[in-house]
Amino acid sequence: MTNDFHKLLVVCLKMLFRKSTRKRFVCLVIAFLVMMGFNTFSYVNKFHKAEMLKKEIVNQKAFKVFFVRMRSQNSFGRFLAGHYRKLRHLGAEIVKQAFIYQNNLFIHFFTPSATSHPDSSGNKDAINLLYSVYHIQSFVDDFFVKERTDDYTVKVRNNYIDHNGTALNEAVIAGRHNTLRFDLIDLADMIRENVWDKRIDVYNSIKKSIIDNIKRIPLNPNHMPNPYLSRVECIIPLNFLHILTNIKYDNTTDIIDLAESVSYEKDGAIKTDKADLAIPQIYQDNVMYQDIDAYPRYVPFYVPQVLEPRWNWLMYQNIDIKTDFMDYIDQLHSQGHYLYSYEKSHILKDKVKNINDDIRSNHINFYLTDLSMGIAFPFMISLFAFIHLKTEIAFLFMFKNRIRELLFIFWLLPVLLMLFVKGGILAAYLLYSIFGDLGASAHIALPLAITFFSAAAAFHPINKWCFSPFTGNTLNLHALHKGR
Repeated sequence: MTNDFHKLLVVCLKMLFRKSTRKRFVCLVIAFLVMMGFNTFSYVNKFHKAEMLKKEIVNQKAFKVFFVRMRSQNSFGRFLAGHYRKLRHLGAEIVKQAFIYQNNLFIHFFTPSATSHPDSSGNKDAINLLYSVYHIQSFVDDFFVKERTDDYTVKVRNNYIDHNGTALNEAVIAGRHNTLRFDLIDLADMIRENVWDKRIDVYNSIKKSIIDNIKRIPLNPNHMPNPYLSRVECIIPLNFLHILTNIKYDNTTDIIDLAESVSYEKDGAIKTDKADLAIPQIYQDNVMYQDIDAYPRYVPFYVPQVLEPRWNWLMYQNIDIKTDFMDYIDQLHSQGHYLYSYEKSHILKDKVKNINDDIRSNHINFYLTDLSMGIAFPFMISLFAFIHLKTEIAFLFMFKNRIRELLFIFWLLPVLLMLFVKGGILAAYLLYSIFGDLGASAHIALPLAITFFSAAAAFHPINKWCFSPFTGNTLNLHALHKGR
C-alpha cells in the first residue's frame, strides 16, 4: 500500500465518520455486524452439534458388526456357498473366530507373542473390534497368567465374563452360571463325537476339570454394556473349546502324557500345552465349530466401512452409509436369517438420515442467508457512501485522478467487515475447540471461506455500478460536486 493510497484511505474514513453521517453509518455497520454475526454464529453452533452427532455415530463400533442367525448346520453351509462372494463384494466378511450360542458369545482370545502358534489368518481387526465393543480387552490381556514357564506349557485363567449381569441378584446369577455350565457340557459332547477307547476317559476328565471349575468374572461396572449388543449374557474364551478339540485330534501323544497335558491348578488357573490353546487345524481356514450342531448360532459380520464421512457438492461433509449392505441385511432378514439386534439396522439408517438432513439444511440456510447479506449490506454501504459523500468524492477527484483507488476502498471496507465478523467467530470457535474436539471442526472454515469470497466477488461489479457516475464515458464533476 503506497503512501498516497494510505492518505486517501484515511480521508475516506474521515468522510464516512463525519458528524453529519456518523450516526447513520454507524447504525448501518452495527446492523450488518449483528445480522451477519448472528447468522454465522447460528451456523457454527449447529455445525458443532451436527459434527458431534456425526462423529458419535461414525465411531460407534457396534454399527460395524452384525450378528446373523443360521437356522441349522446345513443352512449355514448353504449360506456360505451362496453369500460368501456377495459379502466380500459388499466390503463385509464373516468373523471366523467368534459366534453366539444361547445368548453367550464365544470368542477366541489370541495368544500373545510369547505363546504364539500358527493361527488362522483371520481378521484380527474384527476380533479387536469385538473386544472393544464388549469391553473385554483387559480380560483378554489378563487371560494368560504371567509367570515363568517352560517353552511348551502356559497357564490361563479359567474364567468367563458376565457381560450384562452387574445389576442382577445372586439367585439369577447362580441360575445363569448353571445354565452356562450345561451349555458348555453340550458343546463339549458335540466336540467329543467319535472319540472312543481310553481317550474318552481322558477327554471327559479334562472337560470336567475345565467346566466344573470355571468362574464368573463380572464386567467392570464403569463400562456398561453397549445397548446395541447388550443381549449377550456371558463371554467365554473359545480357547477352552480349542483345548478339547486339540485333545480329541491329538493322535501323536500317548494316553498318559495326554491325561497330564491339561491340569487345574490351585490358583484357579489351567495349565496346558501352548499348542492346545491355538485354533485347531481343522478350523484354520473355516468358521469356528461350524461342523457341530450348536443351535441357534449367530455368526458376526464385520463391516469396517459401513459408515464414512463424504464430501457433498455444497462443500460440506455428511455421512455416507453403505446402502447396498443395508439393503442386503434387510434381504437376509426377510429370508429368515434373523439379525441379533435387528432394530440396530433401522436405528442406524434413521440416525444417518436425520443427521444428514440437519447438516444439509444448516448449510443451505447458511449459504442463502449469508450470501444475501454479504451482497446486500456492502451494496447499502457503497450506495450510502455515494449518496452522502459524492460531493467530497467529486472534490477529491477534481484534484487527483484516483477513481480506481476510491472504488477499491469502498469495496474493501465492507469486505473487511465481513472478514472481521466471520474470522472473529471462527477464531473464537476454534479456540473453544482446543478444549473440546478440534478435529471435528476442521472443515468449518470451508463454507465460511466460500461465502466470503463469493460475496466479495459478487460485490465488486455492484460496487462499480454504485459509483458509475465517476466511471462513465461522460463525467460532470461540477454537477456531482454540487450534489446533482
